[in-house]
Amino acid sequence: MRPIRMSRSRVLRALAVALAAVAVLTACGGAGDTTDDGRQRMTFLNILPLESLSYSAELIADTKGFFAARGLDVTFETTQGSAPAIQTVLAGSAEITRIGDIETMIAAGKRGAPLVAVGEAIHRGTLRMVSARDDAITEAGQFRGKLVGTPSEGGTSSITLDLVAGSAGVPPAEVRRQVVGLAPGVFDLLTTGRIDAYIVSLDTSVQLQRTRPEAVVYDPNSAISAGAQVYATSRATAQDPAEQDKLRRYMAAIDDAVRFIAADQATGFQATMASISSKYQVPALGDPETAREALRGYVASYTGGETSVGISPQRWERTYQEIAGIGQLPPGLDPAQWLVAGIAPTGTVTR
Repeated sequence: MRPIRMSRSRVLRALAVALAAVAVLTACGGAGDTTDDGRQRMTFLNILPLESLSYSAELIADTKGFFAARGLDVTFETTQGSAPAIQTVLAGSAEITRIGDIETMIAAGKRGAPLVAVGEAIHRGTLRMVSARDDAITEAGQFRGKLVGTPSEGGTSSITLDLVAGSAGVPPAEVRRQVVGLAPGVFDLLTTGRIDAYIVSLDTSVQLQRTRPEAVVYDPNSAISAGAQVYATSRATAQDPAEQDKLRRYMAAIDDAVRFIAADQATGFQATMASISSKYQVPALGDPETAREALRGYVASYTGGETSVGISPQRWERTYQEIAGIGQLPPGLDPAQWLVAGIAPTGTVTR
C-alpha cells in the first residue's frame, strides 16, 4: 500500500484541530447535568472570541437571565474555528454551536457528517467586502479579474466570494485572492494598490466607514441567499428527547434575546450595551456610536427572516442550490435532510 503523504502545514493544521477539540472535550467534561438549583447544564461552542457583538444574542440571554429563566445553565467554550466545533458536537460533548450555513451544508452534504441545523438568529450574512472609492466595487460582476484579500484559504469567506462572483456569471478562477489577515492596517493594502478589495466582518466594516471615508462597502446579501449563521448540533442530539428539550429551551432564550435587542433599538441600544458591559468586556463597546451602528446591522439580520429564530426551508433550498451551483456540493441532494424543524419557536420579531 502506498503511504499517504501530507504536507507539514496540513499535518500541523490537523494536529491543531485535534488538540482544540480535545481541549474543549476536557473543558466540557466533569460537571454534572444539573445545577444545585435545578437548572440543566449545557455547552455552547463559540467559534470566535465570545466578546464580540456577533454574539450579542448569547451575551444578552446570559446577562438578562433568559437562559436561567428557561431552566438552563449555559457554559460558553471557545473553539479555534468551526472545524473543532463541528467535531465536538458530533462527539456529543457539547450540545450546540453557531456556524455558517455554508459550512453546515458542506459538512453534511459533502463530507457526510451527521450534522443538522435547528435554528437561525442571524438570517443575513454578516461578511462585507471593502474596496477603495477610486476603484470601487459595487456590483457582483465587478469582481472579475480583481485580487481580493481573504482571512484564510478556502474558508467561508472565500466560498462567499465565489458565490457572489457566480451570481454574476463570473467563474471562481477569474477572481484572484490572497490571504491578508484581519489587522486594521489591511486597508492600507487597498490604498497602495496591492489588493483591489478584502473581506471583513460587519463590525469591522462599520468601523471602517466611520474612520476611512474612502472605504466602499459591498454587501453580499444583495446578490446571494447564503451567509446566514445557523445553530447546529449532531443528529443524535437532535433526536434524543431529553436533549431536544434543552435545545428548545436554548432557542427560546435566544428568541427572547433577539426580541429584547430589536426592541431596544428605539433607545439607541442603551439597555443592550449596559447589560453586556455588566459582565463582558467587548472591545466594540468602547466606541458607543460604532457599537450602535453595528447593532443596527445585527437587528437587520435578526429581522431579516420569515421567523425570528427559525430557518426558512425555501431559503435553505436556495442556499443549497447556490453552493451546488459553484461546485462546492454535489447536485441532486435533499438539503431538507440537514434541517430539523420544531426546535426553534415560531413567530416573527417586530421589524
